[in-house]
Amino acid sequence: MNKEEYFLEKYLKPCAGVNKQFPLEIGDDCAVITFSEDLLISSDNSVVDVHFPNTFDPYFIAYRSVAIAASDIIAMGAYPEGYLLNITLPEPSDQWFKQFSNGISDFNNDYGTNLIGGDLTKGQLNISVTVFGKKFKNIIKRGGAEVDDEIYVSNAIGHGKQGYELYKKQIFDLPNQYLKPKLLSKEAIKALNPILNSAIDVSDGLLLDLNRICEQSQKGAVVSINDHVFTNSIEDIVGGDDYVLLFTCPSKHNELVKKILPNSIKLGSITQEKEILVTDKTGKNINFKNLGWDSL
Repeated sequence: MNKEEYFLEKYLKPCAGVNKQFPLEIGDDCAVITFSEDLLISSDNSVVDVHFPNTFDPYFIAYRSVAIAASDIIAMGAYPEGYLLNITLPEPSDQWFKQFSNGISDFNNDYGTNLIGGDLTKGQLNISVTVFGKKFKNIIKRGGAEVDDEIYVSNAIGHGKQGYELYKKQIFDLPNQYLKPKLLSKEAIKALNPILNSAIDVSDGLLLDLNRICEQSQKGAVVSINDHVFTNSIEDIVGGDDYVLLFTCPSKHNELVKKILPNSIKLGSITQEKEILVTDKTGKNINFKNLGWDSL
């Protein structure tokens, strides 16, 4: 048995599941996916020293890499059912793979999803995840925002930045949104799905991701940032790494949104004018040089 087969068999194959959607065990050249509904697919790379530091524990590399990829499926009103995992790393070892596979197993248990295949190779540390999900009622796109839609975020912004600062201080207490991003539950996104007009996960910064909704929808927005919106400082809204849901829906659903997401915060509303106006709690305009994070 070569090294690739050894690590796959010992550490990753036990993380894989077989069910009616994914009927084939890991070991063949392809995964088999059986769905009667539309299938949503998203791919995401996590690269050392870009998306996580080289001192990161393999457990958190695994959990975080899959979580941030799965977040894209949730952002379109669906839920991650299974994923492919491609791992590139310089020096494979039993210790590394044991910790990594524990992270995979914990994510699978937390979100009821399955590892269904992938690949291993030697090189710079990089985790590539391709996630599959099936739609609920609607496929929620960035470009569906309507004038007078209310703008919400599912939780306060800045927990990712706060988690990273704690990590740098060698504080690993959980929950930590940077180490183990917490995503919306299947029940929450399924309940939200019928009422959403547009959505995006906040990965690169609240303002940058709101701008993406506005550009795709050919609309603008008026947003008020009070102390409940951010965790550390107002700079959180351009920080990224939050993986909360930013979404718009008609105002008639305000009470339902609060019932589904008690921690959600209403930020403002969608406008016809193709610009984003941001004010602080006193009504003063706020301008930022950069709207968010750029990985390139």
